Formats: sequence, C-alpha cells, structure tokens
Amino acid sequence: MNTLPITLAAVDSFLPRTESTIDEVLDDHGLSAAQIRVFRRVHGLDKLRLDPGLGLFDLLLPAARSVLAGVAPERVRFIIYTHALQQVTPVGIDAAQVLASALGLPHADAFALTQHNCAQALTGMDLAGELLRAEGAEGDCALIISGDRVFTPLIQLDYALGQLLADGAAACLVSLGGPGDVIRSHAARSDDESSGAPARQAGVVGPELLAETMCRAVADAGLDLADIDLVIPHNVNMTFWRQTAKVLGIPREKIFLENIARYSHCFSADPLINYRTLADAGRLVAGGNYLMAAVGVGGSYGATVLSRPSSHPQRRSIQPPPRPAPQPRPDSAGDN
Repeated sequence: MNTLPITLAAVDSFLPRTESTIDEVLDDHGLSAAQIRVFRRVHGLDKLRLDPGLGLFDLLLPAARSVLAGVAPERVRFIIYTHALQQVTPVGIDAAQVLASALGLPHADAFALTQHNCAQALTGMDLAGELLRAEGAEGDCALIISGDRVFTPLIQLDYALGQLLADGAAACLVSLGGPGDVIRSHAARSDDESSGAPARQAGVVGPELLAETMCRAVADAGLDLADIDLVIPHNVNMTFWRQTAKVLGIPREKIFLENIARYSHCFSADPLINYRTLADAGRLVAGGNYLMAAVGVGGSYGATVLSRPSSHPQRRSIQPPPRPAPQPRPDSAGDN
C-alpha cells in the first residue's frame, strides 16, 4: 500500500446570488409565525440561497472548475459526485459522466455516492484517498464535487429536525503526496436504530453518536480533542451543535457555526463551504488541526481530521457570475 500522505489540495464553493430570508421561505411552506420564530430564535437560521432557475450542473461546475485551475488534466484520476438526494437527474442521465465531460476529463473514472446522505462529502474524501493509494502515482488527484438542488418544496423542510435546505455546492481536490492539508483520519458510522426516528436522532441519539464518531476520528489521527483548533461542521442548525458540544465537553466557540445563519443547510456540501469561508477569512492557521463532521438523515455519521502544514497558499473563493439566459443543452437534467 502506498504510504504517501493524502492531502486536501484545493477547496472552493459556489452559492447562488439570490438570497431569501427564512421568514419568506417558511411562510411559503405554511408555517405559523410561532413556528418560524422557533427556526430563527432556537435553531439559529436567518438567510439562505435559492435560485429556482439555476440548473443542477450550473450549480456544480463553477467550484469544480475553480479547484481544477492549473491542474494537468491527466493527473485527475477520479471524479466523485457526492449528493444527498437519491435521485438528482432524470432516468438515463448519469450526472457524474455529464460532469466529467463538461470538465474535459472523459478519461477519469467518474461515479456518484449518495447513501450517506448529508455526510457524503466526507465519505467521498476518504474513498478518494483509498483509491489514490491503491491505483495512483504521486501527484495524482481525485475531484470530489458535492451539491444538490432544492427542486421541490417536499425535500426542503423537516420541521421535526429543524432543518431547512438551501442551494449551494462545493468541490475539493484530494491528492496523493501533493501540497495541502494532510487528511489524517476518517471515521464513519451508520446507525440502524435512528434510521426510522429523525426527531429522536436530532434530539438525543444524533449528537451522542456523532460525538462518538468525532472522537474516534481524532484518536485515529493520534490526537486528543484538546489538539483540535476548530470543528468544521455541517449546517443543520444551532440546536444540534449546542447538544453535540455539550456531549463532547467543548465550548461552542470551538465549532464554526456562523454559516448556519448565512446559508442554512446545503446538503452534503456544508463542511466544504465552511472550510472555504474559514480559509478566505484567514482562520485556518499554519500547523492547525481541524475536524470536519456531518450527519446524514437516516443515521449516517462522518468525521475527518485535517492537519494544516506550516505554510499553505490561499486561494480566494469564487463569486457567482450573473446567470445567463437559458440555452438548450443535452444535460437538461440540471433543470429538475
């Protein structure tokens, strides 16, 4: 087995320009003023990005193109599209293959992962590392693209979980022996007991099982929780992370929670979106240790430990261009 380190070589995110308040969105769902106050005052949500006119591939491709800038195409061995919704395109359209073609990487092995739901991007990073170690050469890369579109109100809101989903995407480049943050460990768990009880999962079981998964990832990296500079979470809500911090015995300030109010929950892309926000703000320090963590509805838990080297180049996050007028194209699946 190749012993070269697996690194997170580049990360970027893409969010539509169109911003809504949770009051507007939840009112459209028929929630009362009192129920909306629960989302704002208890769960900590405020704004989110939604663009019903944006196609799936228009959402996914900008961040992917950004992280590929300057990378020799032949070094990209794998493209892994991670999504939380089970079906994102019409039958007969393979989203991963469409992405590979649009990015000019038809030679790469392209496939999708979905069974870990909103913890899927972390699973994709771990799988990318294993594939590169097994089949890659030094400097080879895997591209992970993460994102789903909110294409129907039925998938957007889960009141029992305090979950409100939004449009957003991210991409990262995982490298074998290349520059970037070292991916030191990954831990995952699937819990059958919570799969049929989302409210129980959010209120009791979820924080405990995620905390257990996070501690296992930290231990596998040869670290203690005290060595972790910041937790980079998914953005489900403040309630869940207050409970998780309590179980872990860490101050809430050790978890990056600012994007919950800014963007709400962008499916499995959240940890990468949050990483990009922190990098842009200069909050990922040289020599720091970071813990990504996420939960997928149905009892999927993931945690990944990153260690930042003593020097790390900064790349500014991309900004979404004005949306062009729709053009006929073969990948009409993006208009779900």
